[in-house]
Amino acid sequence: MDNIVKKPIAFILGPTASGKTDLAIEICDSVPAEIISVDSVMVYEDCNIGSAKPSKNILEKYPHHLVDIIKPNSIYSVSDFYQSSLELIDEIHSRDKLPVFVGGTMMYFKTLINGLDKLPARNDDFRLELEEAKKQNGDRYLYEMLASIDSDYAATLNQSDDKRIIRALEVYKSTGENMTSLLGKVDKNFLLEKYNIKQLGILDEDRSILHKRIEKRLETIISDGLVGEVKNILDKYKIADSHPIRKSVNYKQAISFIKKEIDEDEFFNTALFATRQLAKRQITWMRSWDNLEIFENKSAHKIKETVKRLVSSL
Repeated sequence: MDNIVKKPIAFILGPTASGKTDLAIEICDSVPAEIISVDSVMVYEDCNIGSAKPSKNILEKYPHHLVDIIKPNSIYSVSDFYQSSLELIDEIHSRDKLPVFVGGTMMYFKTLINGLDKLPARNDDFRLELEEAKKQNGDRYLYEMLASIDSDYAATLNQSDDKRIIRALEVYKSTGENMTSLLGKVDKNFLLEKYNIKQLGILDEDRSILHKRIEKRLETIISDGLVGEVKNILDKYKIADSHPIRKSVNYKQAISFIKKEIDEDEFFNTALFATRQLAKRQITWMRSWDNLEIFENKSAHKIKETVKRLVSSL
């Protein structure tokens, strides 16, 4: 049994604007592969320009799984991504093709590697109650509430990390158990034990190269109609104030511009700064990543060669 060849999976990750999508398309031209998008914004319909989603022509020719699968008035969670990915891996392997995960949402990649703790679903009504309680009682109120039921978990969080604080309170309300007692009960090596996962990254050592790509892409995103896209989304859908789209790079800044909170120059500069900060965080993730082979953009052909060798074990 130990000699059974594990079926392969490829991860291609890198900071925003590093050329991941173009590389994935080149791979699909050279080997039997299917792309699975690892992007927390591209999952939403109508979020096209701001997420730098591939064009409709590209998506028709090179279908991307987990793109345009949910409307912006709903929320796509890490758990949704994880469960969908497990199903897609089996489906793609059944077609004798290579699943190629491509994107820059590092938490999604980490979930695939580390597994996901079995926690209850979101409770949007309770979340609204918590947000209202914070407004009435002050910024520290939710953190102190969490500390009173789970001091160990609270100690690991920044006191302003509302996302994780609210999730922990939500879990406690649904299960009667705190996060400390529930986390870590999943098989952490599920995918690694079942599949041959090749983890490949694109990262230029000269940061100025990436910064130029980011600036050029932002100019294109704005000229292609980002503001109009965001106005359409806000008019078409009822999007909660806490929705991830409102906090996403480009969308957050465009909303501020539409509300006249910032002028045109501030819009560009704040979006540019936010994108660079996102790239910095992504690079930090990559630097600490285990078993990740990193290549500069000019050496991306080596990634294609590696992927070609993977296909031989399908």
